[in-house]
Amino acid sequence: MHLTVYTDYTLRVMMYLALKYPDGDVATIDEIAAAYGISRNHLTKIVHELSQVGLIETTRGRAGGARLARAPGEISVGEIVRVAEKDFSVVRCHDMSVAHGCAIFPACNLRRRLYRAVDAFLHELDTMTLREAIAAPTVAASVLGVADRRELVPVAVSRAHGATGRRAGVRS
Repeated sequence: MHLTVYTDYTLRVMMYLALKYPDGDVATIDEIAAAYGISRNHLTKIVHELSQVGLIETTRGRAGGARLARAPGEISVGEIVRVAEKDFSVVRCHDMSVAHGCAIFPACNLRRRLYRAVDAFLHELDTMTLREAIAAPTVAASVLGVADRRELVPVAVSRAHGATGRRAGVRS
């Protein structure tokens, strides 16, 4: 399975907004573009689509920007990928409109297995939340120029590592 650059950028936008989430801060397209070194034009389309499907909220104006519509722990990576990817066809026969061009199509079971493989792939992504996708929120925030967001550290990790969220001898 190969995800498009569009999906990659969509995931990056959502992760950036997740780092801003605890304070409800908005991020501008220019801010996100600068953090990742991505064209503003690419991100404009992504932010528009994410707002259309309700994953983010946008506001216009001088104090405007984008923010997550729900908490990072309530948004699955699978949900984001489904929004961004328009075609999950692994091979041409996945698309029934071109299947008749394959000589073995009527006797082939591969298509069914490929459907199952795509479903398994998406199911795996459904089990990971946007919150869990950021392994080291403090490091991610630092690298991207976003303020420290320890609140994103999964609760189980925080409890396992004490009040600081760090294990002795482990750097984040």
